[in-house]
Parts: sequence; structure tokens; C-alpha cells
Amino acid sequence: MPETQTKAQPTHKPSSSKRRLSKTTIAGLILLTLSIISATLPFILMVVNSGMSTRAVGAHESDVDKLSVAKANEAFAQAEEYNARLFQEGAHVLGEVSDPWSDGKNSVADEDKTYQKMLSIPADGIMATVRYPRLGINLPIRHGTSDVVLASGAGHLYGTSLPVGGTNTHSVISAHTGYDRLMFDRLSMGQGRIGDFFYITVLGHVLAYRVSSIIVIEPDDFSHFAIEAGKDQVTLLTCTPYGVNNKRMLVTGQRVKIPNPAPDPKTVPQDHPEYWLIAGVVLVWLLFMLFVFLIVTKRRKKKLPVRSLPAHHAAGVKNSAHSITSSESNGNGSPIPGLRNHHR
Repeated sequence: MPETQTKAQPTHKPSSSKRRLSKTTIAGLILLTLSIISATLPFILMVVNSGMSTRAVGAHESDVDKLSVAKANEAFAQAEEYNARLFQEGAHVLGEVSDPWSDGKNSVADEDKTYQKMLSIPADGIMATVRYPRLGINLPIRHGTSDVVLASGAGHLYGTSLPVGGTNTHSVISAHTGYDRLMFDRLSMGQGRIGDFFYITVLGHVLAYRVSSIIVIEPDDFSHFAIEAGKDQVTLLTCTPYGVNNKRMLVTGQRVKIPNPAPDPKTVPQDHPEYWLIAGVVLVWLLFMLFVFLIVTKRRKKKLPVRSLPAHHAAGVKNSAHSITSSESNGNGSPIPGLRNHHR
């Protein structure tokens, strides 16, 4: 019997066009990527800029350590004298215009040369620093509350006592909320508590304050910034509610001693809200990459064609079938009785 040759079937490979994602899918992924970037970029900027503020604080304190004790003490004493005159004579102007976030173009604080000379060493533009460990606040304090100042940290409200402490003083420190860096955001969110401690560091002196009141006022209400005789107070000022910013929140602290009742700030752990921001951003991007991976693999699986058997496989199947047929028949080609039924 002549041997039958099996013609090899062509093997079909998926074309490059079938392996590619559709234009609609690619466009959708691009739009989704841009959306993720837009959503996470503000938080990334917060982390980066907050790190810059922390480094500015560290650099300032390092420069202060390099000052001579006599020079630092002289500057500190001049600030105390300034506060004494302020208590006796009163402030003629409070703030830049009427509110730290108003639209005033000229900075009143910049025009007062006597004020600008106070706490002006080292020459880095920073007069002091404010630290609120439980809320992770650690910011440089600069002269005035102009837009430029508040864009990069906290500012001292012109017309209030300089932040050097002492009887008959009330210093007001303001900072933004909801900007591209973490400043007084957590205060605005209502996370400050009565009894919390925060610290002012100025020319090597560390002053501790315990939060005694938290109130919300109208933007044009300055009655709460007056100096109270016999008291040493610092008020942290920011805008609220978060994202609306049409009110002002005042977190006022009374001076207390270190280490009792206020713990030494060196022993107090600093909260790091930026770590949560980093974790959140990383999680969002990981989920996005997982989503893209699933979309790509699913699309490719749907487009893979069914492949024909290669020629040598087809020949092997044909030969196997021929062998089975031969084994089921006797010598003259007739089937062996009973065997067919057995295979059924």
C-alpha cells in the first residue's frame, strides 16, 4: 500500500498588529497616567518642600552654634528691650496691612528697619524656629508675614512681641495651610489639643509653651493678639477650615519650664506626617502599575490566535492512527473479531 504523505500545515504567528494595544487603550492609559501625576504631584511637592524647610531649620541652628556667646546674648538682649518698649508704647500697626493673607502689596515689616535689625543674626533671614513635635511641625520663622515669607515657612506677625519670651509678651507666629508644603496644616485640621507642648528656639535659647486655648475668629479680629500684663504667650495663627480658609485659627500657649512640665525637646519624638504622604503616593503608583499590567496582559491574551500543529506533529499523529488501524486488523486487512467493540 503506498505511503500517504501528510502535507505540513503552515504555522501562523500572531502579527505585530495583533500583539499591539489598540489606540483607544493606549490613549486611555495616557490619560490615566496624567491623572495620577496630577493627583500625586501636590503631595510629592509637599514632601520635597517640607524637607527643605527642615534642612533650613537645621542649617540655621548650626549657624547659631557658631556665633560667639557674647554676640548671641547681645542680640537676645536687644530683642528683649524691643519687647519692653512695645509693651509700654503699644503697637501702631499690626500685621502687614490688616491680615497676613490680605492683598497688601507693600510689606510694613520690610519698611521698619529697626524691626528688621532685631534677631538678624546669623544673616540667613531666619529669626527663630517653631517646633510642635506631636503634629510634626518644624519650621523657620522669618520677619513679617508677607507672601514671600509665608511661601517658605512661618512668619512673625509684625506689631507683636518678638519670640524671645519674658513677662509682658505675646508673640504671634503665622503660617499657611494647604500650600505645597506641610506647615500649619494639621492645626487647621483641628488636630491641636489643649495641653500640647510646642517650642520656640531662638539664638540657642529653647522656650516651651503649653497650649491653653484654641479658638476660631474672623480674619479682621485682632483683639486676641494684645499683650496681657504678667503673661508670656505665643499664638500660632493659621487659616481654617482646611481648603476653605475664610476663618483664622488661634492656638495659644503659655510659657512653661523645661523639663517639667514640658519635656526636653531633644527627648521628644518628632512625628513625621511626610512619611504617610510618601507611603500613600507609592501605594497609588503601585496600584496603577498593577492595573496597567493586568490590562496589557488581558488584551494580549484575547488577541492570541489558535496555532496549527507543526508538520512533524501532524505526521506523527497520522502514523499513530495508521498503526492503530493495522493492529486492529488481521493479516488480510480484516478487523479482528471483538477488538472493535473492545475499543468502543
